[in-house]
Amino acid sequence: MSGQLDARESHPITAFGRRQLEAELVRLDQRLEELKGLLEDARADRTADDDESAATLALLDEYSRVLARRAEVQALLATEPVSPPPASTDTVSIGTVVRLREDDGTESSYILVGPAEASPRDRRISIASPLGRALLGRRVGERATVEAPDGTWQATIISIEPAI
Repeated sequence: MSGQLDARESHPITAFGRRQLEAELVRLDQRLEELKGLLEDARADRTADDDESAATLALLDEYSRVLARRAEVQALLATEPVSPPPASTDTVSIGTVVRLREDDGTESSYILVGPAEASPRDRRISIASPLGRALLGRRVGERATVEAPDGTWQATIISIEPAI
């Protein structure tokens, strides 16, 4: 069984992911305050005849991006449920570490998480990604077929453990 996700559904986040989003919200609030101060200083330094300088426009652009990300994080925290730790590690689910062996013998491991906390660089793979969808609900010893944009590949699940 491979998991199928509906884009209209909310996708849970792990407790770790929630803590990361909460910390990010604090950092974003701090950055917004910094940017407000920088904008006030820049506007105080200009004369009435001056247009906004390129530096001021860049600050406004960054302020807008930070504000948008803050709204996104707030929405995630308000709407995405926190996934309880996996009740068992019989099958791959959100919050499990999955160790795989590809056909060439390469072994790798991934933590399955909700889309809001995915970070492939940190091996935190979204349950909505091609790899996450292929693994969801599978058991140790099963082969998963991953249909990714760059091609189809297979791997065997060699272990499933709780992430925390």
